Amino acid sequence: MRKPATLITGANGEMGQGLITALHEKNYKKIVAMDLNPLDDSITSYCSEEIIGNILDVDLIDQLNGEYEFDTIYHLAALLSTRAEFSPQSAHDVNVGGTMNLLNLALEQGRSQGKQIKFFFPSSIAVYGLKNLEEKEFAGAIKENSYRNPSTMYGCNKLYCEHLGNYYSNHYQRLGAEKYHSYIDFRSIRFPGIISSKTIPTAGTSDYIPEMLHSAAQGKPYSCFVRENTQIPFMTMPDAIGAIIQIMGVPRRNLSQSVYNIR
Repeated sequence: MRKPATLITGANGEMGQGLITALHEKNYKKIVAMDLNPLDDSITSYCSEEIIGNILDVDLIDQLNGEYEFDTIYHLAALLSTRAEFSPQSAHDVNVGGTMNLLNLALEQGRSQGKQIKFFFPSSIAVYGLKNLEEKEFAGAIKENSYRNPSTMYGCNKLYCEHLGNYYSNHYQRLGAEKYHSYIDFRSIRFPGIISSKTIPTAGTSDYIPEMLHSAAQGKPYSCFVRENTQIPFMTMPDAIGAIIQIMGVPRRNLSQSVYNIR
């Protein structure tokens, strides 16, 4: 008999650790945490199962499908922006191929359980792109669905996965012989840079801000590589986790779309 649970990939990342802690505080008892690395000791006891593995391992995904009944999947695992620029093929494999694997897992779970599986995907403001400073100044404040022309591999991956989530939720194999039934309730937030007081991020384009803050707190000098007048939106990790909890707690009928910006 399969065990009911919530699945979190990328569980040992800074967002994964924050999410697991928040769910624990809300009395979630059956969290299956998956990551390439062992979980931090601070969150191990909050999870019913720890799985060290790769989201590209289809045999492992099949094993999860056979052992558990997931009602919710938080797919946080990703290759981040800076690393993605140095290894675009790996970024595509992990960020797109891995997401496809998790969406297919959600699809099989929905079919076997006969209900929609909630699926959360953290997107990014990296999905936006303007050609140069002149175009940015001309554009001013842009609308949510304007200028989605990413100029980084990470942004391309995120935007494509937003579309994949919409496809799996609303259009999957609609030309098939069987009448289409949606088994995935896809929800996503386009996050700006995120600042955490507990961890220093790695491999992200906007890491310079938290690095500056952590250096200042430690009384260390920090040399920043961006212009003095550079502006970029940020939010704190607790606010980001709170936003995830909120969007996943809203009834589907109250959502007008699947992907939201947040400031």
